[in-house]
Amino acid sequence: MYFWPLGKVTLSRSVKYKGAKVVYSQHGGGETIVLLHGFLEERSMWDVFVSELSDTYNVICVDLLGQGESDCLGYVHTMTDHAEAVKHVLDAEEIGQCVVVGHSMGGYVALELANLYPNMISKLVLFHSTAYADSEEKKVDRQRVIDLAQRNKDVFIKAVIPTLFAEDSLAMLSAEVSKVCEIASGFTLQGIVANIRGMMEREARVDVLKSGAFPKLIIHGKLDAVIPNSDMLEQSRLNNNITLKVFEGIGHMGHLEAPEACLEVLKEFASK
Repeated sequence: MYFWPLGKVTLSRSVKYKGAKVVYSQHGGGETIVLLHGFLEERSMWDVFVSELSDTYNVICVDLLGQGESDCLGYVHTMTDHAEAVKHVLDAEEIGQCVVVGHSMGGYVALELANLYPNMISKLVLFHSTAYADSEEKKVDRQRVIDLAQRNKDVFIKAVIPTLFAEDSLAMLSAEVSKVCEIASGFTLQGIVANIRGMMEREARVDVLKSGAFPKLIIHGKLDAVIPNSDMLEQSRLNNNITLKVFEGIGHMGHLEAPEACLEVLKEFASK
């Protein structure tokens, strides 16, 4: 089994978007793959993937606004702002087209990037993510999460992160779960709340899956407590250029719960 290389250091670069510093890293060379992390994560979540992909590809990992080393932009980070920040990174690297992989919130950003700049996308991967907007019930849940974070950020982080893993993964990956909590605890409350609000307010991007000419891959965990299996099955049927891969026994964190298997699927998709 792969284990997350805890504390791995990577060289970083940065650009400015609306005065906010956006930090990213670049590895390897060749066709570009952009990796976008999820909520309460940073670009180091992709370390195992980068070590494999950078032998063949030019790999860009971005810290999204308010997370990792990137600055907050305000008190609501819209998916448009996240996508435009990523576009600034791609422009700085003179990248005209790329494969974009988004985990969870990063998938929402990837969809918005594809909505705004479809010609930049050669392939799109939703990694435990969805093109649906939040339901009214989900928005209520997110507000409860904001209230909890504002009362006690550390309690919020320790309560939320374990729910992202399948039950069997928690015992096997205790070090990884602890590391995710440690990383998230370094984020500001402003950044955390701004990103929750951005997810609450995001629009559905089903049209990107339905009409986008580029190939799409959906990677999903059968035990994902965040995104229903039925949603992913519905979305996989929107276009005949969508591939759905569901992994048994994992939750919302395939890059930590089943990195080798998820990486193999991603590599096969990217190489076609």
